[in-house]
Amino acid sequence: MRRAAVLQYTVKPSMRLAVALLLLHVIAAIVVCVTVMPLPVKQVMLLIIFLSLSYCLARDVLLLLPDSWRYIAPDQNSVSVIARDGSSLLGQVANKTVVSPYFVVLRVRLEVHRRLVSRVIFPDALNADEFRELCVSLKFA
Repeated sequence: MRRAAVLQYTVKPSMRLAVALLLLHVIAAIVVCVTVMPLPVKQVMLLIIFLSLSYCLARDVLLLLPDSWRYIAPDQNSVSVIARDGSSLLGQVANKTVVSPYFVVLRVRLEVHRRLVSRVIFPDALNADEFRELCVSLKFA
């Protein structure tokens, strides 16, 4: 019996993810600003929020960091991920993976990590057909 070829999806930068991250971090910064706490604590918290935004944008939107996911290849109940630095990671798709027509929250238990690793994939990060195929393959995984 011949086995079907494994599909590999190329992840591109996503403007929708960038806007969502920016919006969430701005809301967090506003909450810190209106909270009653000493000014030095507010400044430290705002710095942490800015660093978090910078890291998330560099890793998940601009795909600049070595651990940025460049290629995703789902197969049955597993997934293979190739990072920007060329490393290949194999893992199992977790039950907590969320699939919707608007985005996918891919939760993977990689062999090298004890905890689940999550990435959000918006439709503009893949071609339209690839996003649809990814959604279908994850729903039936």
